[in-house]
Amino acid sequence: MDTHRLNSFVTWQRSVQLAAEITKLPASIRTPAPRFFEELTEDAIGRAANLADCYLNPEPMFSSWGSCDTRALALSVRLKAAELAGLIPEREARRLLAMHEEVERLAENYFRSREKPTSTDPERTEIRPSWRKEDFKPLTESKYPRPKQGT
Repeated sequence: MDTHRLNSFVTWQRSVQLAAEITKLPASIRTPAPRFFEELTEDAIGRAANLADCYLNPEPMFSSWGSCDTRALALSVRLKAAELAGLIPEREARRLLAMHEEVERLAENYFRSREKPTSTDPERTEIRPSWRKEDFKPLTESKYPRPKQGT
């Protein structure tokens, strides 16, 4: 697998940072619901892995940013539920949610940039028209200057 390309993919880097921050949550926070935090960590790591897969394997089925991953929603819900249940201190939960929102914003922008404009979509216009071979006409003159005619 060609993973060295991921080093330049900022969205993936931020998602890995989020997974690392969730993994580093102290044991005192994890004690009341260890299985919940294991699943939270799995969702964060899965999100990073799915972003990497979408980046390294650009296929037509991944053209829409929403269809790439279902773990993003699960991660968001788990973080919010942990905050509301008091499992994570509010300040820490807000910081993790902000990191998650940044990753999702970057992912949305990346996947939108990969979408190609279609002619049926009136909101999207092409910057330049498509070039067709039949639009070109043969040159009637050579590219060299004409010889001067005698006066």
